[in-house]
Amino acid sequence: MKKKRKQYLIDRQYQLKTTFSIIGIVTIITALILGAITASVVYNNVRLNWNNMRIDNIYKIENSIFVFLSSIQKTEDPTMKKALMESATRHDENMATLSEIITYNNTIIIYNKFLLIAILVIIVAQCAVLYVMLIRKTHRVSGPIYVISNFMRDIIDGKRPQLRPLRERDELKEFYELFKEMVEAIHRREKGAP
Repeated sequence: MKKKRKQYLIDRQYQLKTTFSIIGIVTIITALILGAITASVVYNNVRLNWNNMRIDNIYKIENSIFVFLSSIQKTEDPTMKKALMESATRHDENMATLSEIITYNNTIIIYNKFLLIAILVIIVAQCAVLYVMLIRKTHRVSGPIYVISNFMRDIIDGKRPQLRPLRERDELKEFYELFKEMVEAIHRREKGAP
């Protein structure tokens, strides 16, 4: 026995219009938020790159000055030698700190790019999930309307519809019960019963 395939798009115009209008609103709001985040990330990345270039320039200049001064300061004075050694140590520490800052800034730039991509992927996934959820939700309204419309066609054609209960999760159950009462009232009038 073949299992009947469930058709979720019963009233295409209503279901798609409702689904895409809600997704459109969510997408516009999300796009505004994403635009603000993107502008901030791009601005911060530009600033970090600019700062890295400045730090790299300082690094090169300081290193050149120190190397130059170290080469011309050949002295036998123990105090001067000690000062040069301390300066060399501080210089090496400063150079290491500048390198760490540049590396850290570059890591932040890469992280920001991945963050933007992740947000974009989440938005696309959100739209897909919303689409499925809304089609299913509108199906719970369109299904009963479709069933009632078919019963109405039967009544118009002079047939007595074979009423069946709605599905458990369908909407419009009170309306459907009222419709069933109307069909029974019409049937009683046709038989001549009050």
